[in-house]
Amino acid sequence: MPNQERIEQLEAYKIKERFILDHWEDREVEPSSEHTIAQMRNEVLRFADFLIHQLRAQVPNLQERVQTYFTEWDNENFSQDETEFIVEVEYEAMRIAGIKIDDLLI
Repeated sequence: MPNQERIEQLEAYKIKERFILDHWEDREVEPSSEHTIAQMRNEVLRFADFLIHQLRAQVPNLQERVQTYFTEWDNENFSQDETEFIVEVEYEAMRIAGIKIDDLLI
């Protein structure tokens, strides 16, 4: 898939509603506070913007850059459940960008 098409799909990905009550219930965990959920949404948008920037720049090593992103990600403000939820939501963006998710250490 050409980068422009990936970018368009990522832009559409950014406007989807995430972390709604039904999603928390599906995970069988208590929803986080509204403030924390807003921060989680911001993390997802930040990651999508990172991917879009990398695709626009046509970086040759996107897989490595995504690994570095997660290695350097400061997720101390989130619980383990919240961190896992964020990453699971970001899997869709990674698939759109052509990232080999199984090759990442998150």
